[in-house]
Amino acid sequence: MNKNEKKFKVIRFTADQKQYYPASMKKQIWMDHRHVKHTEVDIPLGKSRYGGPVIDLPPGLEHPENLRFAAQIGLSEFSAYDSSGLLPEKGHLFFFSNLIDDTGKVFYVDVPNDQLVRHIYEHEDHFFLGVLVDRIFAEEESLESRFIDEEGEKQWDYFAGSDQSKIFGIYTHCQYSQQEIEAVTFSDKILLLQVGEDGFNDEGVFSVLIERNDLERLNFEDCEFAWGQS
Repeated sequence: MNKNEKKFKVIRFTADQKQYYPASMKKQIWMDHRHVKHTEVDIPLGKSRYGGPVIDLPPGLEHPENLRFAAQIGLSEFSAYDSSGLLPEKGHLFFFSNLIDDTGKVFYVDVPNDQLVRHIYEHEDHFFLGVLVDRIFAEEESLESRFIDEEGEKQWDYFAGSDQSKIFGIYTHCQYSQQEIEAVTFSDKILLLQVGEDGFNDEGVFSVLIERNDLERLNFEDCEFAWGQS
């Protein structure tokens, strides 16, 4: 089989229409009706989300210093669409990152929603906007989707895939060549999280990679973080 035709099973997710910002922050001139203060949004405890000042942490887990809250994934919401069986069926994944130097931390905690504790960290730095996850569904993709037709010839599209948010599948980074994307995609590295330009980010893609063996052992200490933007 041509490697461009290989099917990758992914877990796709979409963004809620509202984006919430810290209540202590003045509404910016570029914001529109979709942007509201975090105090004006109903956020269920443990609901999957990207960024923002509202974080539901388990007892004993503190916000890491010098990192920003990037996302929390409720695995009971996502695991039903995981045909690979690599994700735990319950619990939560918490992502913290520094986009300046592509560093971060991932924590897995098997705690039910009603035992999480809500924290508010208001700031105006990276990830200050929050977006709740809306729909979650299973999908397939292939490298064929990364090409565009230019005068009858297929050319690699550096920005293809940037408009998707997902777990698993083809790696996305607009500054990577076709060879670099393929090297990651066909390696033992797993795309643990990708948050794209589909209602979560206006520009840029946030990605987290993990070695397959580490994911199988639920070892999240050596994840790789990247922010791809032209």
